[in-house]
Amino acid sequence: MTQTSKRHKEVNIRDVANRALVSVGTVSRSLNNRPGVEEDLRERVFKAARELNYQLPRRTEPEIQIGKPSGNFNPSETVTEISHIAFCCRPIISPLRSGEEDPYFPSLLRGVEAECRRYGLHLIYRIIEDESRALEQGRKMLLESHADALLLINFIDHKLVGGLTDLGLPAVLVDHLFPDLPLDTVSNDNYSGGVSAARHLVKKGHRRIGFLDGLPHSTIQQRFEGYRRGLEEAGIPFTPAYVLPGNLTLDGGIAAAQTVFERDLDCTAYFCSNDWSAFGFMQALRTRGLRVPEDVSIIGFDDAETAKLVSPALTTVRADPVGIGRAAVRKLIERVKYPNLPITQTLLHTQLIERDSVRSLN
Repeated sequence: MTQTSKRHKEVNIRDVANRALVSVGTVSRSLNNRPGVEEDLRERVFKAARELNYQLPRRTEPEIQIGKPSGNFNPSETVTEISHIAFCCRPIISPLRSGEEDPYFPSLLRGVEAECRRYGLHLIYRIIEDESRALEQGRKMLLESHADALLLINFIDHKLVGGLTDLGLPAVLVDHLFPDLPLDTVSNDNYSGGVSAARHLVKKGHRRIGFLDGLPHSTIQQRFEGYRRGLEEAGIPFTPAYVLPGNLTLDGGIAAAQTVFERDLDCTAYFCSNDWSAFGFMQALRTRGLRVPEDVSIIGFDDAETAKLVSPALTTVRADPVGIGRAAVRKLIERVKYPNLPITQTLLHTQLIERDSVRSLN
């Protein structure tokens, strides 16, 4: 008797889907009495659940109730196919952490929440380690959450993302790209932003231009490729020694400045992968007696709120994390409504914001 009870406790929603020969999403919608499932399929799901003695788990995880429509809510904009979206990200960028550091992902979350309010949707938060060994635990959390659709934020582990999308739920990948996975993606136009940063420095007369790199991530790679393209357009040869690890953090920017002195680099300007590494870089250069922009010019990326408050105010490439969050929810709704549409990559426009951290050498 004890063995039987234990076996029943191990049954999950995927077991029901396999028994009923339907997708996990169909099981979730059926058992939660949501629309969008034909009656014969719904009955098949309930039959499989009864045979397996499957019980719907209680929601014990944090769920932010943002389903109450906003003041300008239009009833025609309600989405009946889904009701709960899982916002999945890795711990290091969790927007639920303190916003004292890089505010990019908290801003992205605000966009997601705003669009969910518009459509009367609920948001569930899931923190998943960005590594393949976290796949089974991540799948289990998502299956038990009864999410109808997934927003996968900034993950870089290919096996993890592939395994999570194998759940059969509609999904959108945000701020990263796996060309071989059939996933809609939403991100900034990082390549064009990188090109515009390099062009601006070249226009100001700079020829020895360094780059503060980030993580092994498609968004940073695209900014780097844009930087290289901007140099190429101006006939400036690429110098690998001018590429420094910045790690997208204050500490990474500080460490990059140390590398400048260790290598005795002679760059007159640097393009930083994000504002936060630029802040650390500026601070460390100043402590070593170099002035920005008199001695070294700096451009960041993102246009964080702090960029206009530091001294000198940071010239940067403006990204649109709030817009990305909104666009990701809209893309997810579109995918749910029209599952046979071609896979798309949505790029949001970036804009160079000129402030005081770049000196003209002309």
